[in-house]
Amino acid sequence: MKVTPWGGPSASASVVAFGASPSLCFGDGVVSPVPAFDGRGLLPPFLGADETTPDRSPYVTTVTELVGSFGMTPARHNLLFGLIQYREMLSQFGYSDGMQFIDGSFVENVELRESRDPDDIDVFSFLVRPANYRNNPAQWNNVGYHQWTSEIADRNRNKLRFGLDTYAIAVDQHGPLRIINETIYWYSLFAHGRMTHDWKGFVRLQLDPADDATARTAITSGP
Repeated sequence: MKVTPWGGPSASASVVAFGASPSLCFGDGVVSPVPAFDGRGLLPPFLGADETTPDRSPYVTTVTELVGSFGMTPARHNLLFGLIQYREMLSQFGYSDGMQFIDGSFVENVELRESRDPDDIDVFSFLVRPANYRNNPAQWNNVGYHQWTSEIADRNRNKLRFGLDTYAIAVDQHGPLRIINETIYWYSLFAHGRMTHDWKGFVRLQLDPADDATARTAITSGP
């Protein structure tokens, strides 16, 4: 996959004027159950017969719902546990405002389609940096940027320790057109099968430590 460009620790010149407390807007997205796989073993790109319906991918959901919808096997539980650990790490670093696109073979019935377990979970995170980094460029350069490059956006490390293919952008460091371009790119990529180019659905999550704790309990307690 394409690696998202990063502006570096001194990218403050491109900070967009969000005001004192920038935050991500989730619009009218309502959390709802993830739809069942369709006859192809994929999430449908939209619900019903009207292709213009707002009931469409990416489906807004929770990690707890992911456990119920996709946690059918021990291999999937391991990947979900890695996703929870990654989100807990974001919380520990002070990231409380953000959303994530979740995709890959994990959100497909790959066991039926390809007779294998999912390899990983693809995660693209739209994150607002904590206020201490937004308001103190020196602290971002000395601490936050290292966390970003060596923890949050280190694909190889996160694949090994969490089973995730991770990408991320700090939305408060970039102007609206950059955010629009990133959203268009990742939606287009995640909405189509890599090999078959089938149009398909995927899901999105909001950062929510309480939900992560509930999902962790659901995994460790079993069905």
